[in-house]
Amino acid sequence: MHENRKKWFGFAQFRFVVAAILLLAAGLKAHQLATAPLPPVVQGSIFTPLFELLNNRYFLMTVVLGEILFALVLIAGIWRQWMWLLSLLGFTAFMLVSLMKGLSGESSCGCFGTVTVNPWITAGFDFVIVILLTVFCERIDWTFSLPDRKKLVAVLVVWLILAVPALFAMLSLKQQPHATLGTEFTGSDGKKMILLEPETWIGKEFPLISRFVQPNDSKILKQGTWNVLLAQSDCPKCQEMKADLEARNINGIAIVLIPSRVDESRIKSPFPLFMLDSQNDWFVTTPYVVKLVDGVCVATGDHVME
Repeated sequence: MHENRKKWFGFAQFRFVVAAILLLAAGLKAHQLATAPLPPVVQGSIFTPLFELLNNRYFLMTVVLGEILFALVLIAGIWRQWMWLLSLLGFTAFMLVSLMKGLSGESSCGCFGTVTVNPWITAGFDFVIVILLTVFCERIDWTFSLPDRKKLVAVLVVWLILAVPALFAMLSLKQQPHATLGTEFTGSDGKKMILLEPETWIGKEFPLISRFVQPNDSKILKQGTWNVLLAQSDCPKCQEMKADLEARNINGIAIVLIPSRVDESRIKSPFPLFMLDSQNDWFVTTPYVVKLVDGVCVATGDHVME
């Protein structure tokens, strides 16, 4: 029965599904790399060093080009048995990375660019793909024969047609260190985006004060000890932390809102509330806490510090 099933449907057909998934993931990652900075990695996990390596822009550009080539080879049917093995290993690796991101508390797997997908969902999806690849297995012929030359040339030509514009678009997003805030990105349309890097602020004056919509009200942050919560209005974890702080009635808390699609003017809080200007797009992992003493950053982290 297993052999009969493989006759009418096997890896010869399922490879098109795998190729479609790879092309979708490559396209969405390329769009993200061409239009916005990568979101910071969530800190505090044992997997953080690995995620920081995987979050490198140039590494991800290489992944995009590789996924396109891999998908085209699958579609062409070249080295089918080897492609089955590489597909099995690749999706097993994807599943493991998604599991690690889920355990680390990441909100998205990052597999599909700016499209937020819970890493637990992608881990389950990758697991299903691995199971199906196992079912539709191929008997490996360990001899490595040359493929049809016409197919190989066609794959390379189509890859160049897709890869060159994608690489040009991804490289068009210029980045340079910002004097005080982190890294500034400029898109091909001239749009500026700033990736905040609070861990670099320690020992320096809190740099966001000059970027508040109402900077004159921020004088209170230059005196005494404050835990400044960087938050977004549409961030569930931010809302949970804010509600917990309100319930505990902790003193010395201030909130800085990152502009989002939510109407921040309706937000009420017992804590001093400040908002960044909307002239630029701001990127930072939220919620994030910066501890100030007399206006100077002394510590940063994901929780309020005594």
